Amino acid sequence: MQSSLLDEHIYHELLTHPAMCLHGAPRRVVIIGGGEGAALREVLRWRTVEEAFLVDLDREVVELCRTYLPELSAGAFDDPRAKLFFGDGRRWVEEELAGEVDVFIVDVTDPLEGGTSYMLYTTEFYKLLSSRLSKNGVVSTHATSPTHTQLAFHSIRKTIETAFTHVSTLVAYMVSFSSLWGFLYASNSSRLEDLSPVEVERRIGDGGVTGLRFYSGETHEALLGLTKLYTDLRPVHPRVIRDSEPLFIA
Repeated sequence: MQSSLLDEHIYHELLTHPAMCLHGAPRRVVIIGGGEGAALREVLRWRTVEEAFLVDLDREVVELCRTYLPELSAGAFDDPRAKLFFGDGRRWVEEELAGEVDVFIVDVTDPLEGGTSYMLYTTEFYKLLSSRLSKNGVVSTHATSPTHTQLAFHSIRKTIETAFTHVSTLVAYMVSFSSLWGFLYASNSSRLEDLSPVEVERRIGDGGVTGLRFYSGETHEALLGLTKLYTDLRPVHPRVIRDSEPLFIA
């Protein structure tokens, strides 16, 4: 289960808008993964965005979703600000990305052994993204489940903390996953916890964002409180994930 029309808006709004709000006025955004186009849809709600790059490994995923699940992208692929690239996202950042980025959104599959994404959860990868950010830049990534895959969740958080000064967490229940799901927001300048509900609403309004179904100033405050309770249910022993020592979900 990757995306369901039932509740994908919860996942994709939380993956994008807290990070966009934390920056305040993002102009250049890079989405790594996200081939169904839903994260791109949410990014392009912001009128401040001038360029939105989507880099997905699988061209066929994008083509199939554009044809058979157009509700997910809602026309985002046809927006002139959208720029599509196909290939390895990490290699694209290393070799092809020019200039600074305001927000990186990492919307890839879980770190599965034999899969395509486990090298996008390492300290080396997060340090690469950090080096390419603008002054107030933000990285957003999903981080698996804090209840069903607790070691992975806490290890991803511990790993991203090696590359950034501030790392914030939100957790929400995904009906189609039958699970709580975690999201991380990393920055070298600011924390999500310092955004009040009023400030979240102001930044959403200043960005010209309309049509949100889940994220708001009120939801922001509620999730920050609930996240503290959900992420400390029982002790685990997380580790830093490295290129030479990847982590896999069984």
